[in-house]
Amino acid sequence: MQTILHLNTETGWRGGEGQTLRLAEGLRARGYRCLIAGPPQGELLRRAAAAGLATVPVRSRGELDLGSARLLSRTLREERVDLLHAHTAHAVTLATLATLLWRDRPRIVAARRLSFPLRGRVLGRVKYGFRVDRVIAVSEAIRRLLIRQGLDPARVAVVHSGIDPQRFREGERSRLRESLRPLLGDDADTAFLVGTAGHLAAHKGLDVFLSAAADAATEMPEVRFVVFGRGEADVSLRRAAERLGITSRVVFAGFRDDMPDVFAGLDLFVLSSVSGEGSPAVLKEAMAAGTPLVATALDGIEEIVEDARHGLLVPPGNAPALARAMVILAQDPRLRAQYSAAAQKRVQDFTADRMVEKTEDVYRSIGAGV
Repeated sequence: MQTILHLNTETGWRGGEGQTLRLAEGLRARGYRCLIAGPPQGELLRRAAAAGLATVPVRSRGELDLGSARLLSRTLREERVDLLHAHTAHAVTLATLATLLWRDRPRIVAARRLSFPLRGRVLGRVKYGFRVDRVIAVSEAIRRLLIRQGLDPARVAVVHSGIDPQRFREGERSRLRESLRPLLGDDADTAFLVGTAGHLAAHKGLDVFLSAAADAATEMPEVRFVVFGRGEADVSLRRAAERLGITSRVVFAGFRDDMPDVFAGLDLFVLSSVSGEGSPAVLKEAMAAGTPLVATALDGIEEIVEDARHGLLVPPGNAPALARAMVILAQDPRLRAQYSAAAQKRVQDFTADRMVEKTEDVYRSIGAGV
């Protein structure tokens, strides 16, 4: 039995952490022994333990933390790890340091989930090339970017993130509506709900979403807008809603763990990101739930959604175009149903099973499969 250690240095719970856990669970079902390593206070370790996976606490004060690297090195030896899968950029550096003096080291695979350039062309090439056997990019767009920055094309594979479509078909519309009643009042039952979800950060384009909401609200008095998530931009986004005069129309609902119910309760889902998206799971989740969608035409998103077939795509950062797309779909129930049906078929290409299978193929390509 091959032993794989999945290292993720994030303390919060976002798409990358969900994918780390989903992959480990899928690989375990295929006969691998999987360990999850990360910050002891992190949400990933808590959820991994609840799922019955072995966990390894790794405290890190940064990617150059030599103490953490020594602890990781000892764990790799004691657990006889065959492959280390680094799921974050800091994890790649720690993996390199932990195996620096090894003659017969574990294989190393690095995940690259965001479409931001590597930090420094030369340093990036060293970081992802010195000890890393394969880099898994979650989209063709990220793979092209990595190659442009000097990585060997033969060492960069593409594996899109995966979801469980069936789970997102089982949401209940009424549960979201009822939970929003304290914020929306009687509108919770009757309003046309347009929602967005994700980490509240600048690259998510939520300021653009709010500007588009203000434009769309002038044409659709029955529409209410809901922002799901938390993050560093929370306060600035609330202030933006005040400046736009839409505080009575927008609800900041915070982090939710019941995303199947969220999608079931929404009438339209919007992803307004302006950069950084690789292969967003939240988009696939909305598709699986049958929630009509509007998204920005970033490269990674265009690999998932075809414009005017699975939903509507608009230029990133263009609030008027985003507002117009919202209005078009809000006013045309037939078009919403048409796009939703096509999207539910399309999302079958992005299942968790397929992600696990393709990741296993990458492992085998470097001699680390079962």
